[in-house]
Amino acid sequence: MEALHGVSSGKFDIKSPADKFFTSFTDDIDSTFDIISKEKITESVGWEKRTVTLNMCGNLVSDSYNTFKATITVTPREDETDGSRVVWTVEYEKIRRDIGDPVWIIDILINYLKETDEYLCM
Repeated sequence: MEALHGVSSGKFDIKSPADKFFTSFTDDIDSTFDIISKEKITESVGWEKRTVTLNMCGNLVSDSYNTFKATITVTPREDETDGSRVVWTVEYEKIRRDIGDPVWIIDILINYLKETDEYLCM
């Protein structure tokens, strides 16, 4: 039987400096995720640790999930002078057991983060 609660996480490296990427990401976040969630709540933005936590609801999210919380942290890479590491974690609760995991929402989030990096490196 499928669990109602779930967590998905991952990490990847980007070419952009951590501060530049984090500023760009947080400045544009509200307009970017309108496709998924018309009513989103930025729970917190931690500038010191470059962490943002979003609780998304409304529109496509609430049709399938009671909760959808994404946390993104950007840190400078220690092994090189340029670039950063993005760590993301998504916690969710499905409204019913027959609902699939939110892979498509996570894919949109990851693609957005990677496209932001590409744009900043132009």
